[in-house]
Amino acid sequence: MKQLSNALGLLLLTTLLAAAPIAQAEDYLVEVVFFGQPSSPLVQGTPPDLDWSADAVDLTSTARADVRSIDKTRYQLDSQVRKLEQSGYEIYLHQAWSQPLDNDLVVALHRGQADNGIYPVQGLVRLSQENLTELQVAFWRNRPAAGLGIQSSSSVVSEQLHQTRALRPNEVHYLDHQSLGMLVTIRR
Repeated sequence: MKQLSNALGLLLLTTLLAAAPIAQAEDYLVEVVFFGQPSSPLVQGTPPDLDWSADAVDLTSTARADVRSIDKTRYQLDSQVRKLEQSGYEIYLHQAWSQPLDNDLVVALHRGQADNGIYPVQGLVRLSQENLTELQVAFWRNRPAAGLGIQSSSSVVSEQLHQTRALRPNEVHYLDHQSLGMLVTIRR
């Protein structure tokens, strides 16, 4: 009886260990580069709500083990970033992370110091799947209205890139806006 119990225990342990790589294989590596052309005319958008990330996982402070930043040495879009910079584009944010494919998971990204809850650069990324893998992004570049010489009812002037796109893994996708752009890649 003890041998049967040991054999079942060993079988269970082997099954769990074999399933771990499968679970990790379902994680996606997501990389985004948010950029703009400084000489482009400002295209004002709707500023983000103060609770813009209330339902999201903040990449910089999450306690979730299944959502984590990846080391910059593993970034895949560095050569594209260099080409953009050489062409006069400004890189506002370049980040990459791993996450499970979870239709309810929204990842919040930001850069710079917050002013009343609004960051100079902030965004939300949702990766979901029905028939196709789909990416939904909402990114803002926020600047003080006074520094731009623009009359505004708000102290902040925002440009917004908001798009939904079907993606294929291991391809670089370009999201376009009049004054902003984004490169995105996902891989398993």
